[in-house]
Amino acid sequence: MAVLGITVERTSRGVPQFVTIDLRKHNDFIPLLEKKGVVLNEEIQWTAKMKRSFEQAEKGDWVEGDINKFWDL
Repeated sequence: MAVLGITVERTSRGVPQFVTIDLRKHNDFIPLLEKKGVVLNEEIQWTAKMKRSFEQAEKGDWVEGDINKFWDL
């Protein structure tokens, strides 16, 4: 029996090995995965360079670019 959004991958001997679940179609699996310890919404790992860019933008140390002057140096 086939279910849309769920794919079972088998070994060459026919033993089920992996299951792929489309969580957009089967969002009822999300609490089960979280209960098993799967982290679905990982925090963004900001680098020091990105943090510095945000600080500069908050201070006003940036200028809005102009696409017409992109190649002008």
